[in-house]
Amino acid sequence: MEIKEIQATQLINEDNILFKEPFVTAYFSKELNIVGVVWHGFLKTENYTSTFDRLIEFAENNKVIGFYSDIRDQGVVSIEARKYFESTISPKAKELGIDKTGIVSDSSPFKKYYLNTVIKMTGRPAKIFSDPDKAINFILD
Repeated sequence: MEIKEIQATQLINEDNILFKEPFVTAYFSKELNIVGVVWHGFLKTENYTSTFDRLIEFAENNKVIGFYSDIRDQGVVSIEARKYFESTISPKAKELGIDKTGIVSDSSPFKKYYLNTVIKMTGRPAKIFSDPDKAINFILD
């Protein structure tokens, strides 16, 4: 029996938009129970932290099993924002049952360093992909 691979467009589409800001678009698929973000350019620390606060608030009232993050166009994330994610958002997400994170990134060494640091610090199941579809399927596997 062949297993059908899920396409990222099942999450990332106009019908699934939770909110849109100049620096991020957030999505939720009721079908997949996945929340996702696509980052757009430069962001301030408060943009980053407030985005995750809003997603956690959403997950408190909706079943969310995984998180998708496309950082290919994301600007630099401050150390303060990263520490907030590690100390506050990641533990809260775990508590809410958000198990896996699929990350879409380019080959930037700075982004890889940032991601590997976050993955190591949180100790949560997360994996980096260049293909959005593979990131979605990792979350669902």
